[in-house]
Amino acid sequence: MIIHSIHDLTDRVLVNLLKTGLSTETNSEYIKNYHPDFSNQPENLFYILDQGRYRKGHGKYFIVEEDGKYICSAGWNEYDFDENIALLLTRMYTAPKYRMNYYVANNILPLALKEAKDYKHIWFTCNEYNKKIYDWFVRVEQGKLGGLFNNWPDIYKQFKPIGKRIVYNTNQYVAEYKNNEYH
Repeated sequence: MIIHSIHDLTDRVLVNLLKTGLSTETNSEYIKNYHPDFSNQPENLFYILDQGRYRKGHGKYFIVEEDGKYICSAGWNEYDFDENIALLLTRMYTAPKYRMNYYVANNILPLALKEAKDYKHIWFTCNEYNKKIYDWFVRVEQGKLGGLFNNWPDIYKQFKPIGKRIVYNTNQYVAEYKNNEYH
């Protein structure tokens, strides 16, 4: 397994790996965010990479591959509207074959946390269609079983649900990293 990182679309080899991995997406809830055919849409990963959201010093996008095959990817970036906030696991996607293996939690999240450690607030966000993820944070915070996701790695337990926020003009459910030195 290899973990790559990019800041933009200049590395053609990694961008092609990403395009190959994401071009199979057909789910209507995800397709505009990930499929390369929608790269002219502001919510699309390739558009976001092209516009500089993951620029050096302010973010990074990670891609995990094995034997030349895309496994998963996710990024972190400084929130453009508040330099005190780092957003983690943005545009996170795992190929269906590799879901529930926790490649993102075990490989990308520790790298992103290390790089974002100096931010006052470190947020994990999700949209309405991924609210099940946020609900897991809520149940764990209340001392209840996480439900479907009981096997989640402990690193996720370091996030506390803080409710809804508008992030990049979209209603998001937000969980904040609890172990940040500022808290």
